[in-house]
Amino acid sequence: MRAKIISLIFSLLIICIFLSACSEEEVKYQRYYADGSQIYQVHCQNCHMKDGSGLVNVIPPLTDSTFLRENRKDLACYIVYGLSDTIVVNGVTYQTPMPAEKHLAAIDVAKVLTYITNSFGNKQGIYDVKEVEKNINNCK
Repeated sequence: MRAKIISLIFSLLIICIFLSACSEEEVKYQRYYADGSQIYQVHCQNCHMKDGSGLVNVIPPLTDSTFLRENRKDLACYIVYGLSDTIVVNGVTYQTPMPAEKHLAAIDVAKVLTYITNSFGNKQGIYDVKEVEKNINNCK
């Protein structure tokens, strides 16, 4: 009987630890997403629009999951250092330069990327600050 009680308590403890870990990650995601929404409104929305649609043939949309997924390692570089290269999104060529946002901290870049890559039809999960720092250090 005592062994069953100890086993039950141990099992409940393991379940609580597992659920706690899941909820911590979800809380982090929600915090990044909410903060990223605010950063997007201040720094990105004027050009990319509230709905991420961009400006036809001038500013690329953020609704193209394929472009964002295929260029994930470069997204932080685009934000921090701007973009002057020609890019093709959804078969449309864009040449308008994107201004640099060098003043944004890596955590802010991570938050806005979490927001962008999980809004406008995108679902890519959290964009962690460690990933941002690594990607910024590898900018071309």
